[in-house]
Amino acid sequence: MNDNRREIRRLERNVIRMVVLDAGNHVLLLQTRDLGNPAFGTSWELPGGGMEPGETYIDAAVRELHEETGIRVQPACVGKPTWRRDVEYTYRGERRLQHELVTIVRLDETAPDVDDSERVDFEIEDHFGHQWWAVEEIVCSDQRFYPRHLPTLLRSFLAGDEIAEPLERWP
Repeated sequence: MNDNRREIRRLERNVIRMVVLDAGNHVLLLQTRDLGNPAFGTSWELPGGGMEPGETYIDAAVRELHEETGIRVQPACVGKPTWRRDVEYTYRGERRLQHELVTIVRLDETAPDVDDSERVDFEIEDHFGHQWWAVEEIVCSDQRFYPRHLPTLLRSFLAGDEIAEPLERWP
């Protein structure tokens, strides 16, 4: 039997996501899409990305925030990851299972400029906007977010609650 179905590559990885909170209590979100997966649509996403081998979550957070936004922070600005989640989705032709830690990064300034010149790989195409959001704007919004439950979990996360989210699946 000849099977013409294409085998999708699977990738499992550890990821850090950040709730970047400025001095005015605004959260930075990146507007994103996957041009290789139109079913994904667009969403407002927490900054973050894959942790490299041997890298701590703090090192990954500092590196990823700089790569994606140009914002430089000291390791002391990165909080403890109190939100843990797993997510599965297709991205650029591969199926990903991500084990995500979500941490807070506190900034001393209000709405610093975002510089996308350090973005790597597909981030250049996939992240096409950004916005500083008031917490209540996120909580009350009908926009699509990644993580999907950001509007319902954000207040608890900011209050320091431990969150263990079940597996989330995206198209």
